[in-house]
Amino acid sequence: MVIEVRGSRLYIGGLEAEGLAERFGTPLFVYDRETVVENYGRLVGSFTYRRVEVLYSCKANSNPGVLGTLRDLGAGVDASSPWEALLAVRLGFPREKIMLTSPGLSDEEMRFVRGELGVLVNVDSLSQLRRYGRLFPETEVSVRVNPGFGAGYHEFTTTGGLTKFGIGLGSLGRALEVAREHGLRVVGLHAHIGSGILSVEPYARLARTLLDLARGLPHVEFVDIGGGMGVPQRPGEREFDCAGFGRVLSRIMEEHSRDLGDVKLRMEPGRFIVASAGVLLTRVVEVREVEVGGSRRVFAVVDSSINHLPRVAMMGMYYEVVHASRAGEPAEAEVDVVGNLCVAGDVLARARKLPRLEEGDVLAFLNAGAYAYSTSMNYNTRPRPAEVLVYRGEARLTRRRETFEDLVSTMVF
Repeated sequence: MVIEVRGSRLYIGGLEAEGLAERFGTPLFVYDRETVVENYGRLVGSFTYRRVEVLYSCKANSNPGVLGTLRDLGAGVDASSPWEALLAVRLGFPREKIMLTSPGLSDEEMRFVRGELGVLVNVDSLSQLRRYGRLFPETEVSVRVNPGFGAGYHEFTTTGGLTKFGIGLGSLGRALEVAREHGLRVVGLHAHIGSGILSVEPYARLARTLLDLARGLPHVEFVDIGGGMGVPQRPGEREFDCAGFGRVLSRIMEEHSRDLGDVKLRMEPGRFIVASAGVLLTRVVEVREVEVGGSRRVFAVVDSSINHLPRVAMMGMYYEVVHASRAGEPAEAEVDVVGNLCVAGDVLARARKLPRLEEGDVLAFLNAGAYAYSTSMNYNTRPRPAEVLVYRGEARLTRRRETFEDLVSTMVF
């Protein structure tokens, strides 16, 4: 990866982290383009099966610099809302490489996505399928299947099994009847079982399930195994077996293609591609020592918060913290890194051993490229950070910092 320590300094894409913080201000999200390219290439390059297509799950990170990079690499977009689909169209992704999957999709939203944008809808329920059939008879559709099992690192990210997502295997026969009633051609079978998956086996099982279902459908062009490939957050954690993933899935697809024809394998990685490419830079506002009843704790109060890394509070997500200007120095103290929100739960990192901290120092939260800015909030009426894309020694602002005027622009006084 191109996020590295040289001497005692942290560099991102060949640029010193402290210099980026000085130039663009803090808090600041920085994404390294070269890391995005490497992660994408590592995944796609693991396959020998030639009909593989990546639909990047843009809910992980919808930054235009990141999306433009993946568009240029040949990826499509997995959209989770009509507005993500519209963003993909605006950024020049081919419509045939965009697919919308969303629970609770209204008729109005389906009219917009299918009728106006011309983007394929991956229906998530029997209700959606019936309504889609009435709106767009004699057209193509994809169907999201719930295979009855899920996987992942947290209950919030497990999407297969007893969840709200997809049409269960027991209801699939009825779904196909509905499709026939409206003259719909089922061109895709899709499933997503969870996120943070490190084993290849659940994907192999899922691919076989979808391919077996596809045997009875004459119009199927692709099966889509979703995303969720795991990313290590803590130092020393094992990585997803990318090579084994490509090898096993290629073999399964080649075996089934003898009967099904040249069916395409789609997948929807998000976090796998962008998590390690992102860093949140934040400045220490004060170092505060508190002693109560003989217990002592040191707090580093920064100008960021769980507004920018919500998954810390939501599911206990761990982010490695690096002292950007003393990265190579030994740790001197154990500190809690806390944010600037008026809530006691605004703890970004607890009991971390870091080099000496002073007011004005810059800290870097690593692996912050996924589900950080895209899930960020304006709690306490605080504007969100700017975003920068770096590549081989050059930096480009890709989203400006929000202002107070941005926050009140929809208010009626």
